[in-house]
Amino acid sequence: MKDLPVKELKKLLNQIGIGDNKAVETVYRHYQASLYAFIRLRVRDDEAAEEILNDTFMIAFQKPEQYNGSSEFKTWLCGIAKNVCGTWMRKQNSGVAKSIVEMDEVLFENLPSPDWDILSRLEAQEMDDVLRECIDKLPITHKEAFFWAWFEEEPMEVVAERLDCPIGTIKSRLFNARSKIADCVKGAFGSGVAYV
Repeated sequence: MKDLPVKELKKLLNQIGIGDNKAVETVYRHYQASLYAFIRLRVRDDEAAEEILNDTFMIAFQKPEQYNGSSEFKTWLCGIAKNVCGTWMRKQNSGVAKSIVEMDEVLFENLPSPDWDILSRLEAQEMDDVLRECIDKLPITHKEAFFWAWFEEEPMEVVAERLDCPIGTIKSRLFNARSKIADCVKGAFGSGVAYV
């Protein structure tokens, strides 16, 4: 996901500063999918990831003037999200916040529509779940490189600059991430899988 053009972004942030909900909606829609993917790589819980996403935007929109343009806006949002994720994880580790989901609700929400090809959907869902689990097992440094290079399709130089490390380190992290994901998927499905 590319950043909004600088002039447009500044205009939207100024409008957000004076309470323009349409500007809030525009910025939210543009960045929410990418930011959710970033958060989801750090937090395994979908509900918590949604909450962290909303908290991140709330923080950003409360004081939009704090964005000074020294980095890309999505990088700034990811920095806020990283802090919110850290707070959430500390609460989890201290036992303050617990995610409780009724199993019946989860099953009900995931029931396939009767007009879908159920077998295909179940296979796709199983693959998605396995990939998500495999990505969740990566070290955070690998997840970050993976996010910027594969989800955001950033060039290696940009990823290296964002993560403040040499390009060779990024290449190594991506190679190791791909290897670990492939091994994990093979472990889940057997050696006949050719997805990764």
